[in-house]
Amino acid sequence: MSLSPKARGVFERASGRSEDGLKKMREVAAEVMGDDDRFIVGVNGSYARREVTGGSDVDLFVLFRKDAVKEAQERQTKLRARLEEEGFKMPAPGGVFSSPLTVGMLTQTIGGMDDSNEYITRRMLLLLEGEWIYNQPEFDRARFRLLEQYVSASIRSDQICLFLLNDIIRYWRTICVDFEYKVQTDGKPREIRLIKLRFSRMLLFFAGILAVGETYGLERAAKVERLSRLLAIPAHLRLLDLAGNKAHLALEVYAEFLAALDDSVIRDALSTSLPAGKESHEFTELRAKAQQFRMSLLELLQTHFNKENPTVAALML
Repeated sequence: MSLSPKARGVFERASGRSEDGLKKMREVAAEVMGDDDRFIVGVNGSYARREVTGGSDVDLFVLFRKDAVKEAQERQTKLRARLEEEGFKMPAPGGVFSSPLTVGMLTQTIGGMDDSNEYITRRMLLLLEGEWIYNQPEFDRARFRLLEQYVSASIRSDQICLFLLNDIIRYWRTICVDFEYKVQTDGKPREIRLIKLRFSRMLLFFAGILAVGETYGLERAAKVERLSRLLAIPAHLRLLDLAGNKAHLALEVYAEFLAALDDSVIRDALSTSLPAGKESHEFTELRAKAQQFRMSLLELLQTHFNKENPTVAALML
């Protein structure tokens, strides 16, 4: 099976928009930041995943060295304003990256009482879908240093990076729980959040699992290097890279999700808050496709790794 022309067209359009946007954002960031290597600018979300549709905004983040603390907020504010002037849609204030962060805050000790939902979200987004906008060498170095924390110096070649896998699982469960909280407590529109959870967030989770599974059989340095290369690849392309034709069924359905988000009528319907117990027709159709997507990923997971690879067992026990 190969991807249909329709699905290829969806991915190509989304990727083209993403690359055009990234190119422009890098130009603007270079203008605002100059030659100041104390700063790193990155982006998460649909631009980083190469999945830009008509309603996509820019999930920007700014990292800085401690000696740049006085200038950090001013630079981020100026950068956001310039991007808005260029026509980019910026998210509302208040997200996990709404304020600039020191690089050390992302590479702090993992786990423990102080490792909040906010910290794990920042960390996982950088690892699993982050893309550089300014200062690529330091961006790549920050991701590499973070991976080195996850891969113990004593790890054996016949082991996978279980520490990282457990944190990816923890992140996935965290965003599932946070979905319920935001809908029930904050009154956020349910349908569009649930559809995104069951498609883009699930793909991000799954592509992270595949990357960890690829560390089996490698020595420690090679594990870190392999993860660094794989996690720099957008999730749907990583799926193709690692699973080949076996990924086509899942990606065919995923393309239908992207096409739906690119349809303003469907997106508006999903973004409308409805009374309890009511569902839009658009949501009902996409929910059925989400079930197809989930089952195709499950089948892929069950057939992708050989019996010696412990990844699937590690997800269960």
